[in-house]
Amino acid sequence: MNRLRQVVEAAAVETAFRAARVLPRRALLGLGAWCGAGIGRIDRRHTAIARSNLREAFGDRPEAERETTLRACWRHFGRITFDALAFPQLNESALGRVLKIEGIENARAALAEGRGVLVFSAHYGHWEAGAYAMGLLGIPFAVIARPLDNPLLDRRLVALRGGTGNAVIPKRRAVRETMRALAAGTAVAILIDQDAREDGVFVPFFGRPASTTPTLALLALRTGAPIVPVFARVEQDGTITVHVQPVVPAEPTGDRDADVVRVTAACTAVVESWVRRDPEQWLWMHRRWKTVPTGRPGDSV
Repeated sequence: MNRLRQVVEAAAVETAFRAARVLPRRALLGLGAWCGAGIGRIDRRHTAIARSNLREAFGDRPEAERETTLRACWRHFGRITFDALAFPQLNESALGRVLKIEGIENARAALAEGRGVLVFSAHYGHWEAGAYAMGLLGIPFAVIARPLDNPLLDRRLVALRGGTGNAVIPKRRAVRETMRALAAGTAVAILIDQDAREDGVFVPFFGRPASTTPTLALLALRTGAPIVPVFARVEQDGTITVHVQPVVPAEPTGDRDADVVRVTAACTAVVESWVRRDPEQWLWMHRRWKTVPTGRPGDSV
């Protein structure tokens, strides 16, 4: 049954890929928004998780406003999922038309230091488009990612990410391969906004302690590679603006544990600033505060 489900899922994605080759982008985005809205109505579990998270983060806002954000969030993720299917058709001509880049000089200056670059982002906006756009500009990433549970879909996603020269580093081999990539002067990207369970360090996120991966901070402190935030915001007209921000300081003080928490907190604060700006563009369906400081899993939603 599991194999059958994987085949059906892969067939559905391949059908969508074919549709993406013939539909205008505006129609593709509309179809994605419609599908996302439908999934939000059907997937009660993840809708409940998102509703709870929004209440924790924006409890001071009216419930009706949070519900509007929730519905917009489902539409957003449907839209960017379908939009990603059209990536193979994008080339340098898309820059300035579909994809806009701000602050690219920050990435180029960091790379010029010769120690590689640690790029971080979150499940915000159109993060896959951010990596894709940087590849179009001649700054390909090695992206740290956990393989999808469906190997058929995972192969398609790896091929999609590699469309502009990006490589994928499996999460289980992340440290070793990242060290190798940084030594070669490459940029390595990591998403830092999901619950890291017992392996994480606790830093504030919307006023609550959130278990967050220390990998970014540990690598920066160990290698001296600069940390560059990159966030791809979807604009009202459907264009995507990739914001390459200035380096986040990560100078060691001699207290490694304190330094890891400090750098992780600084990077998480950047994530929070973007989520506050466009809450409908962040993945509220994930149990971000699942792990509590005692190490015990939080109550199920």
